[in-house]
Amino acid sequence: MSASPAFTGKPRLLVVPHIYAEDISIREIEFAKRLTQRFDVFVLKWRDALHVDSTSALVRRLKQFWVAASAAFHARKALAPTSGFLPLEIPAWQPILLRRFLGSARAMEFCQSRNRAALLSVIQAHQITHALFATELFSTIRIPNVRSAFDIVDWFPEREHSAERLAEIRANLRETASNMDAVFAVSEPLCEKIGRECGVAALPLPNGADLLELRSVPPQKTSALRAKLGIRDNFVIGYIGNHGPFTGVDLVVKAFLAAKARLPEAKLLIIGAAHYWRSLLDANRDNGVIATGSISPAEISTYFGALDVGVLAQGITTGTDFAFQIKVVEYSACRKIVVSTPLETWKRLAWPNVLLAEPNPGVWADAFVRAKTMSWQPEWDRFVEPYDWSILSNRIADALLAAPAQK
Repeated sequence: MSASPAFTGKPRLLVVPHIYAEDISIREIEFAKRLTQRFDVFVLKWRDALHVDSTSALVRRLKQFWVAASAAFHARKALAPTSGFLPLEIPAWQPILLRRFLGSARAMEFCQSRNRAALLSVIQAHQITHALFATELFSTIRIPNVRSAFDIVDWFPEREHSAERLAEIRANLRETASNMDAVFAVSEPLCEKIGRECGVAALPLPNGADLLELRSVPPQKTSALRAKLGIRDNFVIGYIGNHGPFTGVDLVVKAFLAAKARLPEAKLLIIGAAHYWRSLLDANRDNGVIATGSISPAEISTYFGALDVGVLAQGITTGTDFAFQIKVVEYSACRKIVVSTPLETWKRLAWPNVLLAEPNPGVWADAFVRAKTMSWQPEWDRFVEPYDWSILSNRIADALLAAPAQK
């Protein structure tokens, strides 16, 4: 691995994201871009097997295995700086390679033991003083002379795990927290849950948005996109994201079709990768459903601006109920009305532009009709503005740079 650039006088922060991807927004990478104001920032990069999709489950599994195998033997190298930070590409063992043979817990232990050496070599080579982890993949041991924090970016559907496995997960989280100087969690409900069930005190650190970027798209650019998509004069309902099986695209399509008689000028945009839903979307092309496929992150702000209503249709599980869905912040940053399933975070926040509707096509159709009658009110800006990525990043910096607590 190449030598580190000369010191700028700032402390040196290593960010270990839950995944590294450049085609979607990643929470820790958004933080890394802003933390360069207070740190020299380095970000671990590896090819993540979970960031693979396909219309075929078999093909997806084969691709995942290939990506994981190649990542384990990847060469170490520092890449060109981007967005003010330095990506460091390293080899990474991933549990998907071994889970079938060893089980989830032992597969993770094996991978951590192999990845720990790579992590420590990076810390030594680049004279890291602070670290922000969002994955246990590289082991979250206490590192001498490095002040560290762990970011719990989401939770998981607990019904998919046995009681024994849930106990293991909680024990692992307690151990991880014991090796950290600070722990963050993505929502207040999640902070309360892990405090209650794991005895871990976490600071709430929600997802955010780049308010300036989302709000500075020229109107003519948005108009050009609407014309290109054939929606210039339509009422546009849009769902932006990476649309896996848990995202409820079928609910949105059914609700849109149910509302068509009352909203004859409406169009539905499904924006982003949606391999899982391809047959449903293709079958409804003539009914006003438009699927854009993957969109470059550089262009996504224009798509937000092109909508009249944004939607979030995730089903209600422990994986979604304890999350803080970034899309609602982004829609709201663009001053859009939002229709969402009644997830815990949005019930608590009760933003006036967010209509919560039970996951039923008829109820959602009514919400679409109601949304058309609503318009953004200037006083609503105050609900969104604290969620700018730069403001949230300072919470991380403050915690990492704080004097160690006296014991």
